[in-house]
Amino acid sequence: MKQSFIILILCSFFLFSCENDDENPVVKVTYEVITSGGAEWYGEFDDENGQRINTTELGSSTLPSGWKYEFEPKISPIIVTIHGTADCPICNDSERMESEDITVNIYINGKLEQTQTNNCRECTGGSIKGLATTWMKLPEELED
Repeated sequence: MKQSFIILILCSFFLFSCENDDENPVVKVTYEVITSGGAEWYGEFDDENGQRINTTELGSSTLPSGWKYEFEPKISPIIVTIHGTADCPICNDSERMESEDITVNIYINGKLEQTQTNNCRECTGGSIKGLATTWMKLPEELED
């Protein structure tokens, strides 16, 4: 009788632990920034706690093209966001035609989910060369 009871408890524990894994799948977010012409970039992004990080806080005023940042969100729901500006020493605030292009990407579990080049997701002001922003609501916008 005791053995049957112990087996029942172990099976129940196993079933409940499997169900919890299905309800809370691991989500790995990767930000990526690519610029043309080897230009460096600067900007902001949201970390695993939904806190805004300015790239200057990473120890450099600009970062190289191809930069990536990976994390697993620690809160849910969360909006993951990345803003990038291609470094352009000859550009001024109102004129960016001399800027290199910039693309910001968000990958979820290795799959590209959001991308913007010289544009911002759902902005109404049109594109601006050398500026890009994208974001995503998690888990709301995850595909099944």
